[in-house]
Amino acid sequence: MAGVATPSIGDLLADRYSLAAHINDDSSGRQVWRGMDVLLNRPVTVVLRIPGGDAAEEMLAAAVAASRVNHPNIVGVYDAVDQGDCAYVVREWVEGQSLRDAISATALEVVDVVEIVQCVAAAVAAVHATGVAHGNIHPGTVLLSTDDRAVLADPRADATATQVGDVRALGATLYCALTGGWPRTVPGPVSLPDGPVDAGGDPLPVSQVRDDVPERLDTLVSELLSAQIAPPSAADLSTELSRLARIADDSTGALALVTPDPDRPQPPLPPRSMRKRLLVGAGALVGLAIAGLIAAMVLIPGEQPTDPGETAQNQTGEEAGQEDDTPAEPTRLELSPDRITVVDPDDGDDSARQNPGFVVDGDGGTAWKTSVYKQVDWGGFKEGMGLLIDLGEEHEVATVNLRMSVSGTTVGVYVGDPGMPGTTPELTVIAEAQDDAGESVTFTPVTDAPATRYLLVWCSVPAELGFEQYQWTVTEIEVFAR
Repeated sequence: MAGVATPSIGDLLADRYSLAAHINDDSSGRQVWRGMDVLLNRPVTVVLRIPGGDAAEEMLAAAVAASRVNHPNIVGVYDAVDQGDCAYVVREWVEGQSLRDAISATALEVVDVVEIVQCVAAAVAAVHATGVAHGNIHPGTVLLSTDDRAVLADPRADATATQVGDVRALGATLYCALTGGWPRTVPGPVSLPDGPVDAGGDPLPVSQVRDDVPERLDTLVSELLSAQIAPPSAADLSTELSRLARIADDSTGALALVTPDPDRPQPPLPPRSMRKRLLVGAGALVGLAIAGLIAAMVLIPGEQPTDPGETAQNQTGEEAGQEDDTPAEPTRLELSPDRITVVDPDDGDDSARQNPGFVVDGDGGTAWKTSVYKQVDWGGFKEGMGLLIDLGEEHEVATVNLRMSVSGTTVGVYVGDPGMPGTTPELTVIAEAQDDAGESVTFTPVTDAPATRYLLVWCSVPAELGFEQYQWTVTEIEVFAR
């Protein structure tokens, strides 16, 4: 790009990213542009810093860290380049508005605020699961998209950023969205309006600013802002906000605590509201990112024998293929990305055709995912979706380990066929389908499961993301055979 000191519309970065419109300059002196990826023909956000080099080190480090996190409520990072005279980060373009703009335009309803911040807390939990902090959480970095997501953007690799600070900032974002002002007891952008304070300069409780806030939510916000009370983890906060979102409309009811008072009866939870008063997104409901990362460290439940002959020494050839207490030791099959094929009966899911090989790349930070559907029956278009795995040759399958980003699917393992893509398969069971499956599932074949070269992991019910949205996301598949 010529003349980097004064970038202009039409400039091309790396022969790929065209600058289309200058959006603004942020508080760190970075230029934010709307751009176009001319190779993939998709809009992107380009965050440009001039000069590059040492001045851009923090920005680039934060982008690299963010690119390792795969979560539906985190803005995707596509590229990060330091050219010396300039540096830039290319990330997902989110069509919509920021939470800051939404707060400025209108008073948000309590249930909407809780659901938005719950999505963001789930995203922050995913960031924390990688061992880093986000460092830049406030209403200006929370984006409300036109495709019904609340997404978190713009992490900062600041040495002073901490995970505790992130959770405090989540509490401050919650406070700001409910009251319209930022509590100055928590560091935040000076451009945000100041929140209301009492005579001592402390933030007024939310319940003294508006009268429609449930008691438990009022208490939770005050606790998150208090330096005297240790905050929960982002995952635990996401869990609590998920509970509160379901009953936030009942402002007179006693809201359940994370640890309920055993002497006080709790009201039953009514069905969660699915109203779309704002364009907000689908967050993992119970701190799924941390649970998924823990699951990603597990290969097979139980101890592995140290002597390969130990478990099979008294077995015949027939017995070795049966499910009993002393099976032959299974071997993990090496699978390459080119052996994974998407089975999409109506061939209408563009998202699913992208990167199915991520499920065998050994990286728990990447994921294959379907599109987001508006109905639990795949929008009424199909009976399910699957991943077809070519094992290379016929094997007797011992176990299949499946790791997903979101729980709640119905998924099973079946005999596959290379002619399946584009058709609804006739399914021969290898391992029975599990309803309401967790993030990590180990499938054990039925007794009479046939040997097969082709394995089909088939999802008939996708996971509920919230806001009447459903999706199936797979991070890793491992196949063990005898």
